[in-house]
Amino acid sequence: MDSENISPFFTVFTPVFNGEKHLHRVFQSLVGQTFRDFEWIIINDGSTDDTATLVRSFLAEHPEIDAIYFEQPNSGKHISWNKAVEIARGKLFVPADADDYFLPETLSFFFEEWNKLTLADHSILSGINVLCLDNDSEAVVGDYYPFDGMRTTNVELELGYKLKGEKWGCVRTDLLKARPFPIIKGSHFPESWLWYHFSKNYKAICFNKPLRRYYTTATGIMQLELKKSHNPVQDRINIKYYTWLISNFGFYILRHSPRVFSQSAKIMLRSFYNLLTK
Repeated sequence: MDSENISPFFTVFTPVFNGEKHLHRVFQSLVGQTFRDFEWIIINDGSTDDTATLVRSFLAEHPEIDAIYFEQPNSGKHISWNKAVEIARGKLFVPADADDYFLPETLSFFFEEWNKLTLADHSILSGINVLCLDNDSEAVVGDYYPFDGMRTTNVELELGYKLKGEKWGCVRTDLLKARPFPIIKGSHFPESWLWYHFSKNYKAICFNKPLRRYYTTATGIMQLELKKSHNPVQDRINIKYYTWLISNFGFYILRHSPRVFSQSAKIMLRSFYNLLTK
């Protein structure tokens, strides 16, 4: 069989914009992986620094890495994500930002845990969630999962269990291909739109295994910035997103986190007001 037609087990995806100062982290992560059956998709989203030179140099030095490199005008992370998902060949999709570092055993751990599951498990799970390490203190960021191997949704994790802190993992590529981010010029959907869609039909399996080093400040999946510019396109997206969120999970959110329910309603109502007063 032609080896070029054999799909890798993992697709590692790196979107990058002006990442020359931090790209060495993801480079080191890839070179150091003990499990080698992966492809790497890197999309340069209109960088104006030396990102392109660094990527090409790295790929020339490491021809053993099955890499796909794209350059595009600056379009936003969601555009890069959709492109990567479209061409991804791996069974599981691992998002790895340009400033991420993940431990050498990461892909091996994902592979072993996924293969312990039955085919029936594979059909009802969206992927694997793990923990992150603080790079300065070496402590786990945020809360541990209640127990290893727990199966739950992102909605339950954030609002039911109220777990704090950055989490990470891998996702079934086939689910991502069926749910690309909507493309609306001049704005974007929050990432929670994707993870909450999965919460309707799938659970993730969670492990108290810290595999990614945490460098940057992240926000909760429920957070969406209230833009002072009153972008009418973003206002329409806010209305669509939060109407969908409340109609699908409103009772659960109200029961477990009234503050988040109030915040969601506030964003939606303010967006309505912005459009009506234009």
